[in-house]
Amino acid sequence: MAAHGFKPLRHLSGGEIRTSEYTIDTTYSTAIYTGDPVKLVADGDIELAAAGNVILGIFQGVSYKKSDGEVVFTKHWPGAVSSGTDIVALVIDDPMVTYSVWDDGDSDYLTAADIGTCADHVAGSGSTTTGLSGDMLDTSDASNSQAGFKILRKVNRPGNDFGSANGDQVEVEVYVNEPFLA
Repeated sequence: MAAHGFKPLRHLSGGEIRTSEYTIDTTYSTAIYTGDPVKLVADGDIELAAAGNVILGIFQGVSYKKSDGEVVFTKHWPGAVSSGTDIVALVIDDPMVTYSVWDDGDSDYLTAADIGTCADHVAGSGSTTTGLSGDMLDTSDASNSQAGFKILRKVNRPGNDFGSANGDQVEVEVYVNEPFLA
């Protein structure tokens, strides 16, 4: 299993999956990776969302102009690009998009009984090599109460099964349960 954060799967109405453009403050020092949930902050910029935050959408990369005029597109925001300008972050903010994500594989593994319940995400370590998020679904809080993501089903592929013992992991399809744009 290789964590990839929240990877877009499909649009629930059959529409296209599209990104919207947002900004990131040049002094924002926290890294954001493709597949990370993000939130909208008071000045209209985006920042990394923590569990329990209202989620704007899922980060898909960023472009900015370096001080020498070179325009860079990268799958992750490295944090505090103080010499960068014209920052454009791409975010899937449509609440009708579903995502595949791995559960965190702790002692409270997901079973078929967890379909239809909600869970928050747990932060993981993103990769500067691939630009992908390390975030996963937090199985220890999967319940019928409100949380950031709703579990729809397991991703249908060979060898992807619900857990039966501590440490088992399953890749599931989810959607943002408490979206900013709903």
